[in-house]
Amino acid sequence: MRALMNLAIEPALRLFEVSAMVMIDPSQQAVKRVLKVMAETPLGAIQIVRDRYPKSRSHAVLSSHILPAFAA
Repeated sequence: MRALMNLAIEPALRLFEVSAMVMIDPSQQAVKRVLKVMAETPLGAIQIVRDRYPKSRSHAVLSSHILPAFAA
């Protein structure tokens, strides 16, 4: 499994599925993508998607899961 992560924004404590409309160059068409993001909060997950895909729009968090290594 590949997941987006940016420890400079937030630690990777949860796995989020984030839906986003991503613009494709050069035609400027949008494609809906569901991305797996490792972050601490939903807003942090959205910020990581915006950082990775600066032309993305319509962000929505679809699900959240605690990573097994951090489960108590």
